[in-house]
Order: sequence, then structure tokens, then C-alpha cells
Amino acid sequence: MSSSAVTQEKSRTNPSVFSRTPKWVRWVSLVVAVALIGGGAFTYVKAQQTKATASTASTLQTATARTGNLILEASGSGYLVASSEANVAFEIDGKVAEVDVKLGDKVTKGQLLAKLDDSNLQDKLDTATLALKELTSPEAIANAELAITTAEANVITAQTAVNNQQYWQNTALTQNYYASYVIAKDNLDKAQKANDNAKVGEYINNANEANAYQALYNAQQAYNTAKYYYSLYSQAPSQRQVDAATATLDLDNAEVTNAKNYYAALTGGTVPTDATGANLKALRQAQLDVKTAQTNLDSATLYASMAGTVMTLTVTDGEAISSNTTIMTIDDLNQATIQFYLDPSDWTNAKVGYEASVSFDALTGQTFTGKVTEIMPGLVTVSGSSMVEGEAVLDKSVDEVGLPIGVSASIDVISGQATNAVLVPVEALHKLSDGSFTVFVMDHGKPVLRDVKVGLQDDTYAEIKSGLKAGEVVTTGVVETK
Repeated sequence: MSSSAVTQEKSRTNPSVFSRTPKWVRWVSLVVAVALIGGGAFTYVKAQQTKATASTASTLQTATARTGNLILEASGSGYLVASSEANVAFEIDGKVAEVDVKLGDKVTKGQLLAKLDDSNLQDKLDTATLALKELTSPEAIANAELAITTAEANVITAQTAVNNQQYWQNTALTQNYYASYVIAKDNLDKAQKANDNAKVGEYINNANEANAYQALYNAQQAYNTAKYYYSLYSQAPSQRQVDAATATLDLDNAEVTNAKNYYAALTGGTVPTDATGANLKALRQAQLDVKTAQTNLDSATLYASMAGTVMTLTVTDGEAISSNTTIMTIDDLNQATIQFYLDPSDWTNAKVGYEASVSFDALTGQTFTGKVTEIMPGLVTVSGSSMVEGEAVLDKSVDEVGLPIGVSASIDVISGQATNAVLVPVEALHKLSDGSFTVFVMDHGKPVLRDVKVGLQDDTYAEIKSGLKAGEVVTTGVVETK
């Protein structure tokens, strides 16, 4: 399996004679000098041509440029495969209730293939659906709306408690109540002293005693009031009480948020992705239960994921199977595909898009065409040997080829071809330092240097794209004459 070239004709003179020519007559070595030092050696080469022509001890070997076909190809082997294959399996365990295809059937995409017994799965879906309906009923929606109102009322109460504690912690206010208490105490003492001086007894005998008593009574009431408020506001709440009131407010605010998100979920509103709450969690779980039950029920029925032919079938009705166990394979046989292997030396001769020529031992005399569609990025190991692996798609379907999948094939990957091209032996070419080529063309018995443009080359022939016509004679070396 190595690169090869095919031409319409492959006749040439044996160049081994040239290796026996004496050094002094090997003027061709001057051509090598041309390749090394470029066009500047042309004059020198011409001088040596004259010397070589004058010699009677040697003669030029020549070849005639001709028209022919040149094909560069890499040969390998492989086998016929489907362009694509689907392994069919149930995603859940179960018992096969029916198989709707048989081996060799052609199926279309979406066609029913097989079913499991799904009675238990249907019951689970019905139960999950009923639970979800109860959570989303009109009564559930009304309760969710009421929960919002209740939570908002709780927030108002909690906010009042926090405000009161903040008010009690007002130092200036407490100091003001203390000042009122001091004044009221002083007024009470003065009124008590005036009452004592008036010697008010059990009975009031005159206006002086009455005024003294009334002043004492009013002072006592004012004192009691001032003492109450000072006592009340001088007792600041503890940090624990403040934290508890704040936590209660935060909790009630969270309850409002959760209640609103839950209501939105029930009524089709927008729910933040990070929304939480016991009710919302229960709703989501109920929705997930329905989805899971529906998925399991759907998984009990298999449909064809692609059109193709049933190539294997391993189950029958009533058989218990495990999940993800392949029960059949479907191959797409619309395009015949060759999986092939080439020698590593042909790595550069096999590229995606190259044409391919394929033959089968089972079909003598028939050749199929196609294109390379895939080349593995690295060498693969086949039977202990490193190989280039690729795929080529033929222009025919598997049915048109008329052979079963797996049959062996021979393949030629065509990396280049020239049709009706001017061809010369590769020995006629002389490569210069700039990468260009020249040939010596015989003109009236003398070799004349000429620039040419070279196309494809193999080990034997080269395509001349310009600079030379078919029928012209070129030199290919020197042979010794006796």
C-alpha cells in the first residue's frame, strides 16, 4: 500500500549506462552546477556543450516529449461500511410489549420501532398530574393571595415593634423625662410643705387650707405622671430584644417575598431564578414529578432517529430488557462508504476532497468512483502496524453497489492527475537554485538550454505545463560509446 503513478506509456532507456560514463565526459554534471549557482553559469554550460558535442567518445541520450496522462495515487485497502449507523435502545428498564419492525426492513425517520409495557408508567403520570392540579387549583391560588396579605400585616406589626425599641433607646428623650420628673418632685415637696404650714386637717376650714390642699393634689398627680414616663423610658431594651425584633421583621419581609413569588408561579407571573420558599419548592417538585413521569412514559416508545435499514434485531415480544441495551441497529445505506487504510508514507497523498477509485474482489471488472471525506488526524494501529485511516464516500448507494456491508475493497486515492499533458522523463529535468526547472532541447543536433514550467511528477515522468511541445527531443543523460 504505497504511492504509485500510472501513465499511458512507461518506456524509457535504462539510465544505468550513464553511471559507467568516464568523469571527463560527464558534461551533465555541469547542469548540476547550473542548479547550484543559478543562471550565471549559463555561459559556462554553453562552452561545455561545445566540448561535449566535439567528443567522439560519448553520445547524448535523448527522449521525445509526448502527450499522455499522468496520475498520482496512493493505493490501500478497506471495507464497505454504512455512511451512518444508529444504535437503538430503551432509556429505561421494562418488558417489551411489541416490536414493530423486522430484520432487513427499511424505516423512515420517526417511524415506530418498539414499545415497552407502560401501564405502570401511565399510573405514575396520572398521580403526579393530579398532585400538581391540587397545588394549582383556584383554592390554592386564593390561599396564596391571602398569604401575601397576612404576611404584609405581620411586617407592619414587626416594624412597629422595631420602631418602639428605637424610640426607647433615644437618650435625649429619656433625659427630658428625667427633667420633668425632677421638677415634678420639687413641686410636690413645695406643695407638701405649704400644706403642712396651712395645717390642713381632716376637714378644710377655710380658703387658705383649700388652696394648699388643691396645690398638693395637683403636684402629686404631676409627679406620678412624670415618674411613670421616666421609669418607662429609662429602661432601654437589651441587645437581644433589639436583635429579636429586627429578626422578626426580616423574617416577615421574607415571608412577603416568598408569598408573592409563589403567587406569581401559580398565576404565570415572573419568578426570580433564586426564589425560595417551602410552597414554591413543593410546586416545583410537583412539576418535576410530572415531567419525569411523562419522560419515562415517552421513553417506553422507540421511534427511528434516522431513515435506514434494520441491520440487527435482538429482542422479541415479552422480553425483559435493561436500560441503554442496544436492541437493534439502523444503517443509512443511501451512500456507500469505504473505510480504508494506507501506508504511512502516503500521508501527504491522502487529503479530504481527493478523488478515489474503488474496486471489489467480489465484482470483477467494476470500478466505482467517490471522494475522500475524512482522514484521521493521526496514525492508527491495525494488526500491530501504523496506518493512515480515512473514509471515502462513493457516488453509488450500497444497494446500487450490490454488496453487503463489511465486504473488502481496494482503493486508489488520486492526489493529482494530468490529462493529455506533455510528458518527459524526470531525468530530463534540471532544478535550479530558485526552484525553477530547465531542460536541454536538441536543436539541429545540439543541446540548447530552455526554461520550462513543471506540473505533476512521479518517479518516472514529469508534466511540462509550458516551455516545451510534444514531439520535441530533450536530453536525458550521456552514454559511453565504444
